[in-house]
Amino acid sequence: MPVPHLRRTSQSRSSMEDSPPSGEDELVEPDQGNVLSHIISQLRPGADLSRVVLPTFILEPRSMLERITNFMAHPETLLPMSTIEDPVERFISVVKFYLSGWHIKPPGVKKPLNPILGETFTCYWDYPDETRAYYISEQTSHHPPKSSYFFAAPEHKIRIDGTLKPRSRVKDIF
Repeated sequence: MPVPHLRRTSQSRSSMEDSPPSGEDELVEPDQGNVLSHIISQLRPGADLSRVVLPTFILEPRSMLERITNFMAHPETLLPMSTIEDPVERFISVVKFYLSGWHIKPPGVKKPLNPILGETFTCYWDYPDETRAYYISEQTSHHPPKSSYFFAAPEHKIRIDGTLKPRSRVKDIF
């Protein structure tokens, strides 16, 4: 009978407060060698990737509802938007905000945990001017998966809301 072993992992992140201590020990089960072949066996042209079963050790330890906040990585870029008169300059400001969310946090690309129907995630941001922005998201549909979100900075007259419907399909394999 194979015995599980410990694999040493280290992580490098720019922010110490976001990162767990490097060198964490991770338990590796003997059958993890078959994980890749198991995943590949589920991939067929046209397959819905949201239905591919993945082992938990390769998933991001955050819910999709929290992951949506990646796009709110720099909410301070929203503050001047309501005061910009020129539509072109305002549009450029919106694009800057949108592009500021295209980073990977935590490093690496992993599938987030699927939220359950009715699950919510809330958080807020404190701005330097001592105002606050609020965020709430909820899993509003399970099949197909839909996550609804709402962001507001009332003192700055900013509101963002929407619904995220993640979809991914396998086009070609090799």
